[in-house]
Amino acid sequence: MTNRFKFLFGALVFAQVLSLHAAALKDFPSETKWMLNLDMKAAQASPIINFIVDRIDPSKRQDAQNKLAAIRAMFGIDLIKDIDQLIMAGTGNAEKGGVAYVYGKFDVQRLSTILAASKNFTTDAYGNFTVMGWNDGKQKYISFAKPGLAMLSNSKPVLTDALDVFEGKKQGLASDSVFKSTLLGTGHDLLTIQAVDVSSIAGEQPKAMALKQAQALSLHVSASKPDALDASLSVTAASDETAQQIQQALMGIQALALLRAGESPEPATLASLAKISCQSRTVSVAITLPQNMIETAIRQREERKAARAAEKAAATAAPAATKAN
Repeated sequence: MTNRFKFLFGALVFAQVLSLHAAALKDFPSETKWMLNLDMKAAQASPIINFIVDRIDPSKRQDAQNKLAAIRAMFGIDLIKDIDQLIMAGTGNAEKGGVAYVYGKFDVQRLSTILAASKNFTTDAYGNFTVMGWNDGKQKYISFAKPGLAMLSNSKPVLTDALDVFEGKKQGLASDSVFKSTLLGTGHDLLTIQAVDVSSIAGEQPKAMALKQAQALSLHVSASKPDALDASLSVTAASDETAQQIQQALMGIQALALLRAGESPEPATLASLAKISCQSRTVSVAITLPQNMIETAIRQREERKAARAAEKAAATAAPAATKAN
């Protein structure tokens, strides 16, 4: 049973689903510092995404379809038809996590009954809401804040803090918030990430240290053309000098990726396409990945995978053959 709940949570949070309804700015705390938006309506309509999906190994596609069917049978949720949109947002240090806002149609009574049978299940009233918790190796919490919205988090305080907005204890984001563009998108944006006050949310992980120099950042992955994917990253620094340092660091990463093309071809391909520029305090990185290059990368990846499998099989067979002789 535990694995089932873990699977459901992962599916709710990370499933690529059809987005029909946009989230409202007023749903999120005014202190929001970072937000991630997956617009799967745009993905469903994108020729380049459908092209990529069609080239996924047939056995993997079948496995995904089987899992979707299992979720539908077990929980009464069709992740393609019933889930509309996924937003992840947080008000502080990213290492402490945030809240996943899953918009869609839910059979709340059925899900609550199933969750009640999980390990270490808890249910607590919080204002006008019910917060349910369970453990699948890590503690999880969920609350259905309003019809059509499930909110999930690994932290109960983080979740209840987000619920305070719906309770009227805290203000939501204003209509002119910097996150407005993150939610609205362009109709072609597949993934949008926006962050402000970056130094306070970067955390203490070594890989996050470079972000300490940034004040704000945004990332857009879009499919505005039928035969290409576009990605753009914008980083705003505290000063012109710091921006130049960030640009130099990014160019160093680019050069290193190109030098390692033999062992890591995909990162090298992306590095070769990246255009890095700096204007005043803002550093920009733009990449356009054409369909033919995506197809080549997929084919080469499958060829390498097949070669490794063949080498492994040969290595396994060799001792057996020696023993038989």
